[in-house]
Amino acid sequence: MDTDIIKKNYSRLGASLIERLYSSDYLSIGGSVSTDLLADLAEITAESRVLDIGSGLGGPALRLAETRSCRITGLDLVETNVEEANRRAKTRGLDQRARFECGDATAMAFAPGTFDVVWGQDAWCHIPGKAGLIAACARVLATGGVIAFTDWVETGAMDPAKRAELHEATASTEMATLSSYCQLLEENGFSIVERADISATFVEQYRGVIARLEDFEAEITDQFGVKVYGIMMDKNGAILRGFEDGFMGGARIVATLGNGA
Repeated sequence: MDTDIIKKNYSRLGASLIERLYSSDYLSIGGSVSTDLLADLAEITAESRVLDIGSGLGGPALRLAETRSCRITGLDLVETNVEEANRRAKTRGLDQRARFECGDATAMAFAPGTFDVVWGQDAWCHIPGKAGLIAACARVLATGGVIAFTDWVETGAMDPAKRAELHEATASTEMATLSSYCQLLEENGFSIVERADISATFVEQYRGVIARLEDFEAEITDQFGVKVYGIMMDKNGAILRGFEDGFMGGARIVATLGNGA
């Protein structure tokens, strides 16, 4: 897959700017509140072996390791994200429970049945080939295991120009829909436990992102220049309009593997 757009968007500088707009440790808008809610739904305990696909700077994984005492492996495509997440884990004394590695989510080298939970927090919209992704998740999960994720999804019909605009702004070459995700999960032996349209929450969260960006205008302009601030405002403004106009939104899905399927 073409990884250039992802690596450019989530370069060391890009990730640091996104983290400032979202929340500490996170490259996803829901932050620790979303992590805690999803962890409850997935029933993560100290015995859980968790795989976080698209682990970014380590926010969700470090939160889970700290609050649930589980063992968690983070997988991310961007090497600088992996380096930073491992650094943060070591600094906080969590490196015995949380480790991060670089890799492609559709070509994972983990043995079948390695994990009890496969996790994603607003990251899978960046991964093309959702069928391959879900099949890979099913392979590395133990029977009875749980897949639990939130993601940015398409919620309305788009013409080619609008789709190109939003995919460029979000560094996503392919978004699923809530229904298409559920269909893929069922085709791979999962039973759906929770399927929720959380688009209204995403709208409110992204309005907060824009407010923080406006607050940082002077700081970003002084440090990086007017052009960088303009690019950030254009991209994030397009994302907010995409949410507000109903072209894209949020989904939360929890499913179990081989449980009555």
